[in-house]
Amino acid sequence: MIITIEGGDQAGKKTQSQLLANALAKKRIKTKIFSFPYYTTPIGKEIDRYLHGKRSYPPQVIHCLLAANRWEKLNEIKKANSKNSVVIMNRYYESNFVYGFVNGMNLSWLESLDKGLPKSNLVIVLDVTQKESFVRKKSQRDRFEKNKDFSQKISKTYRLLAKRFGWKLVDASGTKQEIHHSIMKIVSKRL
Repeated sequence: MIITIEGGDQAGKKTQSQLLANALAKKRIKTKIFSFPYYTTPIGKEIDRYLHGKRSYPPQVIHCLLAANRWEKLNEIKKANSKNSVVIMNRYYESNFVYGFVNGMNLSWLESLDKGLPKSNLVIVLDVTQKESFVRKKSQRDRFEKNKDFSQKISKTYRLLAKRFGWKLVDASGTKQEIHHSIMKIVSKRL
């Protein structure tokens, strides 16, 4: 089973992915976490340069690079999926749908970039306000994180696509434990 934790910048995806893995481990459920983008791969390094203003690309190119970064990890994802009961994705192809859509890309084109990757069985979107996001991280924000209007559009688009694709929304403005509890209620129904 692949469980994807999605959400805008500073929604708590990394924290909640780890809390979920820890909770499942206590139940003796084997897990593996992937966090996209992977900045250590050749394509990931290029994505990092773009996000920090060292490269400039048209939106189509950066979204192709983000998809390619997932394809770089295909064999590892398949292996993890076969050896673990649950694979947890801290961002996966769904984020490319959201960010690409906000960047004016066609949704079916974005979907085609990841066609053939293992699919998410459950997508949980951490819904956080821009105000809360900017409180959590005030400086050293990347290209996507800096723009408050863009960040607001990302949140709205996550909500819109959650309805369309059946993703589960979780209010991410509470404490780490409150958010974790909400996630566990959703996950428990699927395991």
